[in-house]
Amino acid sequence: MAREALRHAVAARTATAAGKPPDDAEQLTERREGGEIEYRSTSATIRTVEDLLRHIEADMERFEVAASEATTWQVATVDRTTGKPVVTDLYRVFVRLRPRAGPGVAEMVRAMIAGAARAGEIGRPAAKRKKATRGPWQVLVVADTHFAKYAWSATTGGGDYDLDHADRLVRRAGVDLIDQGDAHKPGRRTIAFLGDLFHYDTPDAKTTRGTQLERDGRIEKMIQTGSAALVSLVERSAETCPTDCVVVPGNHDETMTAWFRLILETHFAKDRRVAIHRAFTHRQYLEHDGTLLGFAHGDKARAKLPALMALEASQAWARCRCREIHTGHLHKQASRLRRVVDSDGIDTVDGVVTRTAPALCPPDDWHAQEGWIGSRQAMETFFYAPGGGFAGMLVSSPGSLAPARRLAPCR
Repeated sequence: MAREALRHAVAARTATAAGKPPDDAEQLTERREGGEIEYRSTSATIRTVEDLLRHIEADMERFEVAASEATTWQVATVDRTTGKPVVTDLYRVFVRLRPRAGPGVAEMVRAMIAGAARAGEIGRPAAKRKKATRGPWQVLVVADTHFAKYAWSATTGGGDYDLDHADRLVRRAGVDLIDQGDAHKPGRRTIAFLGDLFHYDTPDAKTTRGTQLERDGRIEKMIQTGSAALVSLVERSAETCPTDCVVVPGNHDETMTAWFRLILETHFAKDRRVAIHRAFTHRQYLEHDGTLLGFAHGDKARAKLPALMALEASQAWARCRCREIHTGHLHKQASRLRRVVDSDGIDTVDGVVTRTAPALCPPDDWHAQEGWIGSRQAMETFFYAPGGGFAGMLVSSPGSLAPARRLAPCR
């Protein structure tokens, strides 16, 4: 400290002839180490950390302040006009910036609320709500939409996919199945969100377990686009039928799924047409008029799902003569169970039918390289008759939708 004070005193005496602060009193240095950046300023005008951040035009969307300090001292000089001594206040400001770890809880919630607010952009007039009837139970399965997944046909040999494609395909396929379902006059409609709705779970584009992925867009854009499209399906369904939603997490998006469930609860809190089931387990069950349905993503305990249904929903199991389980995860209507599978790729184990939903998205580079190709791209809805029993299903696929724009290579 003594040596520092002596240096500034000598500089001050040298500067008296000029009547200005010493030259080394106005400094700005920058040092980078790893992903962090340090700035040190000595100045009469940059007085606070905020002043320094403005001066360097710090991108506070990309960085956050890891450490900072501001100090002040005085330097004596001589005014060249009057010859009188002038005391100048100088300020030393230090700040260390590090890359942001990603949006905080509040930012994520705001992004999801903004996405939900866009749900009305589906662009159709509000339909008059119909009273509940004893019509069939319609179940719309929305699984593996993978918002923010990136696939370029030039490297995969399949279709293109990004946030714009996902937004268009999910909205169009979901509304198509709801429109067709209205013709059957359902008494209840359930929308089952079966996980992997969002492609990744962390700001650096990793799955819940840490697998690094290619992706389209930042996490805020993924949340806004995905939640807006998915909420819009619930809005459309509620126009014509009492609607309830079940949400289970996927292996890509456990955290995102939790936030999406919260945004559904918040968005429809005062809407009597919509009920959001407040369950947080990986396996969930619903019962309706003689039919028991189980819902799971399908990545865990897949071979045990029929037995787990009997244990976890034992009372409903006894009441219902129709028992089925809906899963996703495999991106195709097939099974990895070591059981006999019928010609439709549907498993029947101990009287329980296990269905695997296809995905709307095409394979990305990794899936194409590993040979996971050729699966049917589609979204499905199912009908269960009053009194219990499977009554039929409808399928919507991208082939019936308008051609998509071509993608440029991922940069």
